Amino acid sequence: MCVQIEPLPRDLIDEVIQEVRAGRAINLMPDWPAVRPSAFPGSKVGLIVGEGGCMAPAIKQWGYRRPWSKSLIVNTRDDSALDPSKMWFESLMNRRCVIPVFGFFEPHRTEASISPRTGKPIKQQYLFTTPASPVTFIAGIYEGDCFSMMTTAPNATMMPIHDRMPLVLLQNELERWLCGDYRALFDRSAIKLDATRA
Repeated sequence: MCVQIEPLPRDLIDEVIQEVRAGRAINLMPDWPAVRPSAFPGSKVGLIVGEGGCMAPAIKQWGYRRPWSKSLIVNTRDDSALDPSKMWFESLMNRRCVIPVFGFFEPHRTEASISPRTGKPIKQQYLFTTPASPVTFIAGIYEGDCFSMMTTAPNATMMPIHDRMPLVLLQNELERWLCGDYRALFDRSAIKLDATRA
């Protein structure tokens, strides 16, 4: 389950939206920060939302709050979100967003490493990025000031590491996710990702 991302700073999201609208490859390297801060559940994160048929920047907190859950609900399974009886359905139908990140982390299901902070064994983390672009786009949904990341079945890169993965979008799929027929986007088997030990 993805609980750590490297989000884009809010000011870069405007530039990314301009590049996406123009159909240009994203190439903003001189503006990119040398240090990439991480975001975790509860963090405020810059997003792209669909407003009036256009892409617009927004800032929302990662995780839905529910009275029956002590922790934030940060991931939404694609299969359960399509069920009208589930809490995600209305957001999926009406409030989709895109989470632009430098990369996201997933823990290996069996491989361990030693924590540099505590000296204890922890699950080995892997950083995933998109080789074709400096930005990885993740599908999400939102409600009020909160958002959740969509997850789907793992592709060939993710399968040895984790049994789920964020629903990664290609740059030319953003408008379709935000405003169009999104269901075919749930199959991410052909998406290319790079995995690096963190």
